[in-house]
Amino acid sequence: MHATAKALLDAHTRHVMQQLTGPALAGLLDDETAVAWEWLAARPVTAIIDEVRVRDFLLRNVFDINPHPRLLEQIGSIATRAIKSPLNKQTRLEELLNVREYDLIVDRLIALEEVRREIVHAVLQNPSVSQLISDLVYNGVKNYLAENSGLAKKVPGASSLMKMGKGLMERVGADDAIEGALKSYVQRNTRATMEMSEKLVTHALETPKLKAISRQFWQQVKGAPLERVTRYVEPDDVQDVVEIGSTLWNHFRQTSYSRELLNELVHAWFEERGNEPATSVLESIGLDKTRLQGEVRHILLPLAVELEKGGHLEARVRQHLSVFYASAEATAALGG
Repeated sequence: MHATAKALLDAHTRHVMQQLTGPALAGLLDDETAVAWEWLAARPVTAIIDEVRVRDFLLRNVFDINPHPRLLEQIGSIATRAIKSPLNKQTRLEELLNVREYDLIVDRLIALEEVRREIVHAVLQNPSVSQLISDLVYNGVKNYLAENSGLAKKVPGASSLMKMGKGLMERVGADDAIEGALKSYVQRNTRATMEMSEKLVTHALETPKLKAISRQFWQQVKGAPLERVTRYVEPDDVQDVVEIGSTLWNHFRQTSYSRELLNELVHAWFEERGNEPATSVLESIGLDKTRLQGEVRHILLPLAVELEKGGHLEARVRQHLSVFYASAEATAALGG
């Protein structure tokens, strides 16, 4: 390297280091962030990135990546720590959710009347539920008639009736036709009862009643510590949930539906926001210029201090500058 070039390299390196360390760095970061902000403000989102690159980025870095077992282990460990935290013993529910927020959530859920009716209908008209109720009623009737209850001693004529019922139930055990007829009768009446029950439940779940119930529930639980709920969750339960979530995600991300939905959502977002200035999008997530400058300083200032320790930053600056000062162009410019 030319002697003058080496002297210039040393001087240039010191100059750059002064800009990248100490008090000057904060000003440099603020200036560069402000310039970058102005540059972004003058350009729409589509001038900086398009929907194809966004979609491909998400596919590569989200949809095509199988969550690593160590990541799942970390998620489970952190979730378990949160659930078992000593803070749960001294933190009440009302400290995390005030009554106004609770009411907003409840009002929104209660407003879903059609969903509520569909759920009630689906549950009460489900054949499995009807069969379960029929079996319970059948066994209750069978056991009642088969036993010589105290009723026979108190009601005139009941003794003979109970004996008849007991005999009938004994025959039921031996006569499939009688048992089938009794079960059929119970099932027919159960279906009618379930239909009436649906109307009663729907009426019981009307909006004013649900609001009253929700307020009573809040009064009961608002002062309870979080540990009242979290104490029932074991570490193995948390890890199982993480594993199940990972399994569901791994299946979903590979379906054609997820890929097509991703395309649709990215395209819709660009149609709606793509022509806005890039800074408008940043501001919509609460990141204005002042906050951006603060975050850049918060991240890069401590990083620069660490890079300066041991001479790593200066070595990299010198390495990049020396490429020019050792070049034939620099030597020729210096008359060498």
